[in-house]
Order: sequence, then C-alpha cells, then structure tokens
Amino acid sequence: MNTNNNLLASLGVGFVLGAIAIGTVVLVWNHDREPGRYAVSSAPGASTAPPAPPGFDPAALSRPAPAVAARADPAVTRVAARFACSCGTCGERRLDICSCETAQQERAFIQEQLRDGRSEAEAAEALHKKYGGLKS
Repeated sequence: MNTNNNLLASLGVGFVLGAIAIGTVVLVWNHDREPGRYAVSSAPGASTAPPAPPGFDPAALSRPAPAVAARADPAVTRVAARFACSCGTCGERRLDICSCETAQQERAFIQEQLRDGRSEAEAAEALHKKYGGLKS
C-alpha cells in the first residue's frame, strides 16, 4: 500500500466526519433557538404546518399596503439643513435629518411657507422667528 493513498483516505474520512459534526451542531443550535419550529406533534387533528414567525399577522395580508412616503422637497431640505432641531431632546441634530415629531412639524412649516409663495430665504427667516435653531 502506498502511504499517500492512506493519508488521502484519512483526510477524506476526517473531512466527512467534521462536516457531519458541524451540521449536527448547527441543527442543535437552531433547535435551541426555535424549539417549537422543529417539534413533532402526534396529537390527533393537530396541524402539521410550521408555526407562524413571531410578529406575523395573517390579517395584514388582506389589508392594503400603506402609502410610501413621498420624497422630501429639495427646497425644504436645503432650508432645513441650515437649522438644528429645536425640541431639545435629540442633541440638536440637523433639522433635515432629525426624525422626531418637532422636526416633522418644523419641516411642514417650511413646506407651508414655500407653498405660500415665499422664497427659501423668507421661509428660513420665518422658521427662525417661530422656532429658532438657525445654525451659524
């Protein structure tokens, strides 16, 4: 017998055994994370379908999807980028990226000003008078 063949055969067997061991570990780990998913029910009349994932609402499938939020108006974004949020709880984040309720109200105010025919500079001035927060 050739020693090289014995070595290759040993390596092949070792590889197969290693793959089986890793597969077993993964299955056991998954079973520990989601024990109900792999449980076998022998009760008569029991459903054989896997349980729904957590947070899944089957009724949501029949409801219409919510409308996708429109992209922000570039003019509103330009004006808002010059201001810090005035709520005081979000660390004075820039108004154009803050997502708190106050920031949404301030951006809506800017949108109103622009819709009423005011320029970006006039909208910025009105926002500064009402809320403050103009960055230097």
